[in-house]
Amino acid sequence: MAKTNIRQEALDWFKTKQPTIDEAILTSKFYTSQDSWSKSRVWFFQIPLDVVNPKRFKYLYLICENHLKGEPFLYLKVPTFFILKNEKSFELDQKKKVLRLYFSAEAVDMFKEIRKSSNLDFSSFVQQE
Repeated sequence: MAKTNIRQEALDWFKTKQPTIDEAILTSKFYTSQDSWSKSRVWFFQIPLDVVNPKRFKYLYLICENHLKGEPFLYLKVPTFFILKNEKSFELDQKKKVLRLYFSAEAVDMFKEIRKSSNLDFSSFVQQE
């Protein structure tokens, strides 16, 4: 059975890569096409709206469970201002006070936001070791 929560494992891994980061860190397991609403491979993040504040956090670190060869996780360093500038491209849930990101994990459009069909590309924020 697949893991349902990879957060602690992802945070432990990230700490070995970036031990001094004091920014918002969010994690997503890899969802197979059978597990996702879109019937495609994705990563899913729910970001509290109070975190999307450049005065509080300059960057958001998004850790994705890796379904490819290599490291167990991948991570993106996304400027908070980029999220704010493009907020209409994302699903906002004002009731739950979260912004939702759905990144494609398919080879053809990896790291593109797909929930609202914006196809906003986040691949330039992937960090290489």
